[in-house]
Amino acid sequence: MMMRKVLALGALCAAMTIAPAQIVTNLEQGGKLYWKFTGGQYQITGAITLSGSIEPSNPLEFTLQDLNNDGLAIDVELRVQDLFPDLGIHYTLNLIGAVVSENSNEAIIRWAADTNPNQCVMVDIGGTQVQVLITRLAGALQARVTPIPCQANPYNATWQNVTLQFEENGGDVNNLLLVEGYLFCLPQEFTRATARIFSMDWEAHGGGFTGVFGNVNGDDIVDDADLLEVLFNFGSEGGSADANGDGIVDDADLLIVLFNFGASCGS
Repeated sequence: MMMRKVLALGALCAAMTIAPAQIVTNLEQGGKLYWKFTGGQYQITGAITLSGSIEPSNPLEFTLQDLNNDGLAIDVELRVQDLFPDLGIHYTLNLIGAVVSENSNEAIIRWAADTNPNQCVMVDIGGTQVQVLITRLAGALQARVTPIPCQANPYNATWQNVTLQFEENGGDVNNLLLVEGYLFCLPQEFTRATARIFSMDWEAHGGGFTGVFGNVNGDDIVDDADLLEVLFNFGSEGGSADANGDGIVDDADLLIVLFNFGASCGS
């Protein structure tokens, strides 16, 4: 009897240490990022000189992907026009996500891209549509990510529930958009211009009531169905029954389900 109590206590402690430190895994399993730009500043120098404020944008829903095949599905395919409609830059930028740090309380994630499109696109400059040969487009976003109770999406009730909150982190060095190019698509020194967006304010949500909470079948409640899915797939590699995302369905996944048994989104 005493041995069984010790084993049970050990299993409970193991479950308690497994579940919390899964922020990035929860983000991957949720598969979505919901992003809201709330304001910022722009400055254009070179052939012309302009500066001003960037208006807030509507919340955006991004599907997380593994765009650089590094095995981490947290990359974002960003249409610049969607994020900064005032600029009218019609270009898609692949922001590659990297985990700067992670512990049981928070993760720091940075998305970045630096490309040389060499494309002639239409850009809104001070309210005037101008053709610009974009020679460089660089951007970065860095967030502090913290777990929150599972709740309805604050931006759109039809979007999935969320369990992670993102806050801007790292200042202008890690949150910016830089555009370099030539006005009128004429590559001459006197037409060269640089646009920079800085002092960016934004927020985001992501995650979901996923496997890291024991909900391996995605029905928003941890019950017998989740337990059976783990048991039937025990020993297999990956899949939805791999609650902690470590590549194998084993005791650790079973403990996560047992420890969270009866939990549901919002409970």
